Amino acid sequence: MSDGWRRLARGIQSFLAHRQWVLALAVLAPLLLVTALSAGWQLDDHFHRSRILGYGDAQPLQIFVPYDGIPAHTQAQMDVGTLPWWASTDLHLAFLRYTSTLTALLDYQVWPDHPALMHLHSLLWLSAMVVAAAVLYRRILGATWVAGLAALLYAIDDAHAMPVVYLANRNALITTCFGVLSVVSYVDWCRRGRIRDAVMSALLLALALSAGEMAVATCAYLAAYVLVFDEGPLRTRLMRVAPHVAVFGAWALVYRLGGFGSQGSGVYLDPVAAPITFVKGLMDRAPLLLLGQWTPIPAAMGFVYAPGSQKALILRIESLLVVAVLIVLFFPLVRRDRAARFWALGMALSLLPISGAGPENRLLSFVGVGAMALVAQLVQSVLAGSAVSPSRTRRAFERTMVGILLFVHLCVAPVSGLASVAYQRRVSDAQLRAIASIPSDGAITGQDLVLVNPPDHVYVVTAIPVVKELDRVARPKRLRALSSGGRLRITRVGPQELRVEFLDGLFPTVFSRYMRSIRDPFEQGHRYAVPGLSANVEHLNPQADPDVVLYRFDVPLEDASLRWVRWQGGVYVPWTVPGEGESVELPAPRGIF
Repeated sequence: MSDGWRRLARGIQSFLAHRQWVLALAVLAPLLLVTALSAGWQLDDHFHRSRILGYGDAQPLQIFVPYDGIPAHTQAQMDVGTLPWWASTDLHLAFLRYTSTLTALLDYQVWPDHPALMHLHSLLWLSAMVVAAAVLYRRILGATWVAGLAALLYAIDDAHAMPVVYLANRNALITTCFGVLSVVSYVDWCRRGRIRDAVMSALLLALALSAGEMAVATCAYLAAYVLVFDEGPLRTRLMRVAPHVAVFGAWALVYRLGGFGSQGSGVYLDPVAAPITFVKGLMDRAPLLLLGQWTPIPAAMGFVYAPGSQKALILRIESLLVVAVLIVLFFPLVRRDRAARFWALGMALSLLPISGAGPENRLLSFVGVGAMALVAQLVQSVLAGSAVSPSRTRRAFERTMVGILLFVHLCVAPVSGLASVAYQRRVSDAQLRAIASIPSDGAITGQDLVLVNPPDHVYVVTAIPVVKELDRVARPKRLRALSSGGRLRITRVGPQELRVEFLDGLFPTVFSRYMRSIRDPFEQGHRYAVPGLSANVEHLNPQADPDVVLYRFDVPLEDASLRWVRWQGGVYVPWTVPGEGESVELPAPRGIF
């Protein structure tokens, strides 16, 4: 390396190690995502807004409890159609996120009609989270350029885009901020022995857990520190972490006694209620989450493809290859360096709690803490020429991977973050455009709206009455969705009957199982009934899901009490029921995502 390059390298390293670098990143991170200010309300934000503003089932403190698991409430939602007939009768999604809820209530108390200011609020939490991570990097790696590089990589990580642009996901920023600060205080407690640090760490853990379940990943880094850095007899180390164990135990007790948790969903998996299902989900989702963290391929692609399809198989292979490359690349560094072991163990363990929610980049804020530190340490190792293996092949491999990782996380990540914000806005616009296409004339209030082929139920069926009510326009009396995506063959077999063949199965994607657990099997010949409609499962596919269902309405299909629509070109359009004995085929609808 020439003297000029050496001076440049020293200058960059000095810049990254500067004490003011943390404050610079606190400004840089929100500036990169400032376009989120114009994102408005989207997806789950409409459900939260409805409750907070007093519409429908107004329970402002329960915005993260969409389905309480009470059978009577579930049946009532199925009767009006905000839940489909195929939903699990024990569907229960209730999340303990009261600290995050309070920040939303503050928004609606101070600036209820200004979503831009709500997004600014989220950007401030992003700054706080980045500062917390930067402080942790300096605690573990020292006031070095390596800590500064790790902080830079974390600050511009595109995984932060969704929690910023999506108000309902702000809890990821809050939990990570408090959780990382809890680890910082724990490190100070172990190194300095000050009781106030121990108390502060435990309190911060409690705050993190009260903001969202993701905070369980805090325990991943606490456990990693105990195993890797903490010294002394095992009994002494356990005593140091005892306050945190007590906090976690109290939270777990409140969580169970308070009726929080998930059940009956094919997306959310509860490790306590269904440990085997959770472990299977972990094996599927953890590689996808690592794929999303380390490459430009979003982890949410795991939701898109049909289980068992060729595309799903290719994605699975890609994710496992990434895991294999990571193991080969970082194993020598992790073996010889304690800090690298800490980051790797914390990253790996933090995959456990988020795997229960699904493979999405928006869940990666804790995983990214360890991942970005590993990248920075690998850069230091390569620059120092400290590869364990003296082989030329190994050194070339490490240099190549460092180049790829720096390009991905320094160059691609900021652009990808902006693209994620823009994509999310397009999704939101598509959702609102689809709901706006639903008729709002006076007659609709006395009609059942039959949605023949909606691409998903959560955002373009369940959200219909919510958005209509917020917009103060007429909404359907009831919703009746006949499918959840995929190709259909529809045959009229009588004055009041339609036979629907699901050519891709009733659940053509992972996400389409949102409201029906795989542990809740269907029975061939079973009849499911809601007011005005019955669904008889005539045949099951090899996955034990319905692929032929006979729908029978209480009135002739041309009756004025029914309004028929189908999905076409991103909106709902009127649909004419076929004549008796006639069949029509509908292609797989492309949804809002």
